[in-house]
Amino acid sequence: MQVKEILTDSFFNVLKNIEPSKLIDNKCIFKEDKILINKKTISLAKDKKIHLFGSGKAVLSMAKTIYAQYEEKIENAVLVGPYENNLNKDNLTYLQSSHPIPSEKSLLAARHLKDAIESLEEDEFFIYLLSGGTSALVELPVDEISMEEFQETTDLMIKGSMPIVAMNCIRKHLSQVKGGRLVSNCKARGIVLVLSDVITNDLEAIGSAPLYCDSSNFETAINYLKEYELLENIPKKVKAYLQLGELGKIKDTPKTQKDNIEHFIVASNEILLTDIKKELEIKNIKAVIIDKKIEDDVNIVINDLLQFIETKKEGCFIFGGEALVKVTSNGKGGRNQHLVLSFLDRFPKDKKITILSAASDGVDGNSNSAGAIIDNNSLKKAELLNLDIKEYLKSFNSNEFFEKTNDLINTGPSHNNMLDVIIIYIEKGEQ
Repeated sequence: MQVKEILTDSFFNVLKNIEPSKLIDNKCIFKEDKILINKKTISLAKDKKIHLFGSGKAVLSMAKTIYAQYEEKIENAVLVGPYENNLNKDNLTYLQSSHPIPSEKSLLAARHLKDAIESLEEDEFFIYLLSGGTSALVELPVDEISMEEFQETTDLMIKGSMPIVAMNCIRKHLSQVKGGRLVSNCKARGIVLVLSDVITNDLEAIGSAPLYCDSSNFETAINYLKEYELLENIPKKVKAYLQLGELGKIKDTPKTQKDNIEHFIVASNEILLTDIKKELEIKNIKAVIIDKKIEDDVNIVINDLLQFIETKKEGCFIFGGEALVKVTSNGKGGRNQHLVLSFLDRFPKDKKITILSAASDGVDGNSNSAGAIIDNNSLKKAELLNLDIKEYLKSFNSNEFFEKTNDLINTGPSHNNMLDVIIIYIEKGEQ
């Protein structure tokens, strides 16, 4: 088996093994009267029902485990996700919503969740399943801002290479359900099982923290928009609203966590990287996980990777995180494919290298691919096909490029979201 096949096969296998339902089972011990999570015991009343809520790309898979353990105890469920419902349960209300740009479906989802949670009494208990994608799937803009203005702002932030923590800070300050506001009027006791899509596993950033508190403020949001040169481009009403907040004329997000709600992280990017390392070792490839996370603009990431490669004679190295891409054209692709194409443009011809970059949710940008994988032969193939790498980069059309070179990674949606992985394999000796 060639190196490209080994790396691709390893990625495919790991996506199957990190199904969210399995991850919850690995972290939680379910009993009739209690749940043990991360060595903490959550008591359940034997004579009381459980309410199940959730949102995100992984919500259906996560919910499978809860139903498997407590189906008889679940009174009702409201779940929101981007995919078609594959859970046939009479007591389940499933709302298929929009991602990555919120829509009217996101409004409907937010209202359903808010009404259901606020209707619970003090002696009731709920489990909320939170995963990446929630920021778009569940949204209710403040009254002063229309959904169209919220959509435009979101689109500008995504295309403006803004990191997720910054984006979610702004979303929280334009929303009636983020930054803890979804549970502002919640009386019931609840736990939140979190599948993290944020490098730092910061509960204030994951899903824009619908059930958590928020230490940022309106000034923080405005500073982010200034830093990424978007303040003057966002809709006028959005800018005006944020500026009123900065002046203290609008109530800020909740700053303290509610005592009746506890959060538990059950999975993160670290688990993805560790599982890939184990999978590679099964195939007799000793891999090293690099602590430094991928979180900068793609051009900075490429510079860092090339400098890293210069210091290595051989080996397999695994990186995690998400590169940022400032999109200025309407081509087809995503951050992973753009990163790989950028690397191919500057490929170190004096070394024999294979590099894979792919999204754990199986969907990279506006394409149906998870990412791409290249080696020295990819460069030769591009030359034979007379493909202009720089033109494809300029048009942000990496998906079409790699379709022609047959270097795409097509897994289909994994119903998961644990950030991206980059694997670099350097073979001993020069090319």
